[in-house]
Amino acid sequence: MPYFPFVAAILAGATAFPVQNWQFRFPPVDSLLELMVGTSAVGVVMNLTTGPESIVQAESPVGIGFAAGTLPARLNMEPIVDNVPKGQEIVLTLRNTTGGTLTVNGWAILTYKGAF
Repeated sequence: MPYFPFVAAILAGATAFPVQNWQFRFPPVDSLLELMVGTSAVGVVMNLTTGPESIVQAESPVGIGFAAGTLPARLNMEPIVDNVPKGQEIVLTLRNTTGGTLTVNGWAILTYKGAF
């Protein structure tokens, strides 16, 4: 069950792709993706795609109230969940719409559905 925690400081007007360097962004088998993303203040929007499907609509707001370095927990919010077929790329795009730097915290978990 691959797990990928991330923390990203996103500069004013900048875009970040936090899972682009994750070795499991192309799952080796059909998998269930769970993703949680939170930010320190209002102003970050996101898009999540798996293969050709947009799972989270572009420019959707990211949940707020998380101090820098504090990973979101299931007690505070529900994860985004999606089935990801083998080999389809997981792309998470985060964009800071404010005039200052904001911190985004999150994690991704893949649960394999089948054997290798």
